[in-house]
Amino acid sequence: MTAMIITWVSIPSVVTVAKLKGLCEKPNERRLHVGVIPTLGGCAVFAGFLITAMLFCGGETKSFLQAFAASAILLFFVGIKDDILEIAPLTKLLGQITAAALTVIFGDVRIESLDGIFGLHDLPYWISVLLSIGFVISIINAYNLIDGVDGLAGLLSITAVAFFSIWFYLEGVVDFTVFGICFIGAMTGFLRHNMFGKETKIFMGDTGSMLVGFMCSVMAMKFMQCNHGAHVEVLSKPLQCAPIVAVTFMIVPVYDVLRVMFIRFVLRKPIMQPDNHHIHYRLKSLGLKAWEIDLVLVPINIIFAYFSWQISQSLPLMRMLLIDFLVLMAIFHIPQAIITIKKRKKGDKEQL
Repeated sequence: MTAMIITWVSIPSVVTVAKLKGLCEKPNERRLHVGVIPTLGGCAVFAGFLITAMLFCGGETKSFLQAFAASAILLFFVGIKDDILEIAPLTKLLGQITAAALTVIFGDVRIESLDGIFGLHDLPYWISVLLSIGFVISIINAYNLIDGVDGLAGLLSITAVAFFSIWFYLEGVVDFTVFGICFIGAMTGFLRHNMFGKETKIFMGDTGSMLVGFMCSVMAMKFMQCNHGAHVEVLSKPLQCAPIVAVTFMIVPVYDVLRVMFIRFVLRKPIMQPDNHHIHYRLKSLGLKAWEIDLVLVPINIIFAYFSWQISQSLPLMRMLLIDFLVLMAIFHIPQAIITIKKRKKGDKEQL
């Protein structure tokens, strides 16, 4: 509640300053909004979340919180500079790598085992560190790229963090339960203005989307860590394929970015070049509004997350991953199939 109030109350001031200084985003073919909208919502989310987390989390997580706060502050400055001035992609990537390394190494939250994926189990320390840094960067950019519709990145991050937090609560991992609740509160305060605000409508910008992805990646790694090694002894129901379940909690942004990268590779286009192949743009081209796109994609994420959690003990992990991706491939192909059919019908009419 505290995080939500701080974010909710601070956003009107952020909007006023952003409009006075011209720190706004104009409509374009890749942004589904009308009018000029401030882009500094991530500042309010950052303040609401971090202040509350530092107040209410502690105990065994003190060293982790210090590392996380240092990483979040670094991402904050990288994001806000990108929102205001735009920075070179390489500079942005270096900032993400440094932030990820701080939490992975000094916070000691990392991927320690792949639980049999590709036949790999326990990982050597430096392999674990490098894989974890790559994982954090991938998730940060997955949420950054899915942030093209009002509420979408925020709702998807709330979904993922809520599932992680519920699991932490059921297993008695209190500090990370509170940590997740702080984030959900801050994001809820932001979404009130982002989705329903008129005079106070605001975007989270890179400042917010990078924090969102960073938070989800850290919760995912802690979730994997708790289901591995000595941690398992204190769990009532440890999961046998935690990495797969963790990714499934974030399945929509993860699958979307993998799908888009594959399309760009096949079309021989630069992997990092922006385009309109993301699922929210495909749905927008069908005439869906922002809230309708949210209503399609967020329930898909919830359903996949819930069922993956429930069946994680009864299916072999690679089979579960294969089923997830095949079903998602079919679901995500539907908008493109409808677009193709419409184009063919339009072409037939023009020939007549």
